[in-house]
Amino acid sequence: MAGPLTAACYSPRVADPVEILTSALIPAARFCHGWPTRAGGVSTEGRASLNVGGRWGDDPANVAENRRRVAIAAGFDAAQLVVTRHVHGIGIQVVGDPFAEPAEFDGLVCDRPGVTVAAFAADCLPVLLADPERGVCAAVHAGWRGTVAGAVTEALAAMVQRFGSLAADVRVAIGPSIGPCCFEVGPEVAEAFSRALPDTPGVVVAGPRKEHVDLRAATRALVERAGVQPEHVDDRPPCTRCDSARFFSYRRDGLAGGVHMGFIGLRA
Repeated sequence: MAGPLTAACYSPRVADPVEILTSALIPAARFCHGWPTRAGGVSTEGRASLNVGGRWGDDPANVAENRRRVAIAAGFDAAQLVVTRHVHGIGIQVVGDPFAEPAEFDGLVCDRPGVTVAAFAADCLPVLLADPERGVCAAVHAGWRGTVAGAVTEALAAMVQRFGSLAADVRVAIGPSIGPCCFEVGPEVAEAFSRALPDTPGVVVAGPRKEHVDLRAATRALVERAGVQPEHVDDRPPCTRCDSARFFSYRRDGLAGGVHMGFIGLRA
């Protein structure tokens, strides 16, 4: 099992530092990647301060400025950031391929140097995939529906089928997201995971009131089943719901809160 995500990257061009968590599994010389915390932005109230999502009512100018600050801190071109609207499905889009509007996908795959793809989340999993051998990467949003349906393995399949990636070469890193400590679910959700992963211990666990689901353990099991090496999975990020000082959480804050993103791009 890989070590925990590490902090941080700071920008001297903003009043407050932008903190970006990274995974040691993804080669920094090959890929620009990370997951910003909520520090260092311009949004206010429940979205204070680095909200990068535009769907929940924040001023679009705030969102644009926050994304610009992330780009400066991380070292990518904000004009080359590609994002999409998520629908809790398994739709994957390869950057550069034609598509019909609206642009609604839960994963983006890219092999273009200088282009950065991102996935939004506020408790859901923002998962980054990187193939250092072929220079291909992906950003995936996976809530419980996307996780159990295989959104991350769909992105992996696109990397293999379109770009010749070998699953054994691909690194998979899960960003800040709701942990099994806080992800209390109803019986229908627990049953969906039990059916999908009947032989995987720890995915569904008993809680004080209801059962809890470990989305990280489920994702690890699914990608390992698809051929990813166990040592190439980073699955111990912080829990977003537990740490209100550093992370937004939909379960905790509802629509009044903000949104994070995971981003990755092949360096130019």
